[in-house]
Amino acid sequence: MTVVEICKWLESSNFKEGDRLPSVRSVSGALSTSTCTVFRAYRKLADEGKVYGEHGNGFFWGKKKAAPPEPPVHEHVTERLERLLLEDWKSGKVAPDAPLPSIKELCTQYATSVGSMRRTLEKLQTDGILSRRGRGRFFFRSAHLPKSHSKEILLVMRANPTGDFYCLVDRELEFMQKVYEDAEKRNLRVRVLGYNEEQGRFLDSAGNEIAPESFRDYFGAIVSTMLIFNTNKLFAMFSHTRFPISVWWEHPLEKIPRALKKEKRFAFFNLAFGEFPGRAVGRFLREKGCAHVAYISPYHLSSWSIDRLNGLKKSGLDVFAAVDDEHASPYDFRDKTREEFEQILARLIADIPQVDAWVLVNDEVGKALHRMFLRGELARPPYVVSFDNTTDSYRIRLDSFRFNLDTLAEQAVFHIVSPGVTLYKKDDFRELSGSVVEK
Repeated sequence: MTVVEICKWLESSNFKEGDRLPSVRSVSGALSTSTCTVFRAYRKLADEGKVYGEHGNGFFWGKKKAAPPEPPVHEHVTERLERLLLEDWKSGKVAPDAPLPSIKELCTQYATSVGSMRRTLEKLQTDGILSRRGRGRFFFRSAHLPKSHSKEILLVMRANPTGDFYCLVDRELEFMQKVYEDAEKRNLRVRVLGYNEEQGRFLDSAGNEIAPESFRDYFGAIVSTMLIFNTNKLFAMFSHTRFPISVWWEHPLEKIPRALKKEKRFAFFNLAFGEFPGRAVGRFLREKGCAHVAYISPYHLSSWSIDRLNGLKKSGLDVFAAVDDEHASPYDFRDKTREEFEQILARLIADIPQVDAWVLVNDEVGKALHRMFLRGELARPPYVVSFDNTTDSYRIRLDSFRFNLDTLAEQAVFHIVSPGVTLYKKDDFRELSGSVVEK
């Protein structure tokens, strides 16, 4: 059936105002036509004002009732300035190891008066966040170490049973390098230890076991939870310590141990989980003039894939979900061949309607689609953007969202030097922003 015939069929079905329409797939099966054609029919009726769509809920007959206006939120000027400073803190524009710009420069940057800016900075000084020497510039309070007194911190990342560290994604190795650079600025030495979860042991590079009791003399620790599944067992290994600990949290946000989140010495940082990455890519696409996009993910059993889709929807885009919820991550495909992975992708993209852009859940999907295109198995798609910004994204010139590893390493080290000194509110989860890198 054609788009026009499907529209006529729907119009003759006597739907009442507000009735939920059958799903695209059910109509496709009933009329023996493609989901792409059905979706275009729904979109045509929506453009004519006869139906409306709700993200995640499908299409409804009639015109959507306007939501009652929300009461205006009266944001005090100092609250606004603190919020703007926090946004720049999350993105790395405000660095913890450098003085803030002058008050006049900050007034220009945040479009405010000298008095309002000064009151905001003085409030942060009273809260113990900022310091100031005389009438000089404000800076973040930090227990700077004298150059003659070197300290050592731990960097804990997963390892195999022999103590060898193994990178499965580019950003792990990049993070290690950034931690070394930021620690060196503060005259801190870094000792890398591997954590083998299967054995429940800390190992040095020679595979020798390191007892947690020996950690007491360290200045602090930075811990990566990437592909560590029993994090409670890992954190229990630090029960003998009292130093500050920065945690790169690579799990759903609700899984953070509540007791540790309330401890001042722990700071949990988030890069990849939550809806922010999807919202950021959505805003980027809207600025490019995109309105209708397809989201492609063969890992939709995972919370991070679902979060990215929800973030895209909340950015105001109309999103067609081409997802497979039988797998949770690229590691589920370790025992599958490249051909099997590409077959799953071919099935997902077969039903994608005409859209302005494709959003890929990660660069691994981008690599596979690129191979399929070069072999002539895939027509040139519309504009494509992805997540992770791996080295492969540069090789195939794929625009991709870059997680802010620079700021993660910088703030992780800063927390060890000055625990509790941050623009985040007490107990806030430290979500760091990123941006799309165009190739």
